[in-house]
Amino acid sequence: MEQPVVGIDDDEEPDLEDLAGPIVREARAAVSSSHRDAQAWPPEPPAQTGPGVEADQQSEQAGQAEAEDWHDRALRLQAEMDNYRKRQQRLAQDTIVTEHHRLLRRFLPLVDNLERALAVQPGDGCGLREGIQLTHQAALQLLQREGVEPIADQGRPFDPHWHEAVATVDHARVGLAVNTIAEVVEPGYRQGDQLLRPARVVVAV
Repeated sequence: MEQPVVGIDDDEEPDLEDLAGPIVREARAAVSSSHRDAQAWPPEPPAQTGPGVEADQQSEQAGQAEAEDWHDRALRLQAEMDNYRKRQQRLAQDTIVTEHHRLLRRFLPLVDNLERALAVQPGDGCGLREGIQLTHQAALQLLQREGVEPIADQGRPFDPHWHEAVATVDHARVGLAVNTIAEVVEPGYRQGDQLLRPARVVVAV
């Protein structure tokens, strides 16, 4: 018996996918995959791993930690320097105040002697002179305790470093060599090698 022939209706369009079969489906799948790959371009670089990368990371972390350590040291050193400067300023100020008070206390006996001299009854010349002498002695003792020495170099050669010439006199008249101190008008004072006040003198010329 013959099989019936299935005909194709002229008005019905054939399905290409049914005609092509698996070949069309594979092509469509390939095109879709290529489209997705194009949208994901450029691909992300792969993560770098390995001993070399870990060593670089450790070196970078160590360098950052060392930089932070030096920064902390610098801040601490600056704070210590500020504190040291403040301590030195306070110490210097305290030393100045202490020295000032010490000198003032040593001047008080001079005031006491002057008050005693002023308390002498009028007409008592001996008492007044004695009071002045006590004051003078106390002043010299005060200067001596401070290491101050008088400059009274009568009869010695004139030295412009220690002496100030306020007048001159003929050397033949006073019987002295030229450039010799003939008279001390006002004594000078020095503390060691430091000149406090030059002696005012008359020089033979």
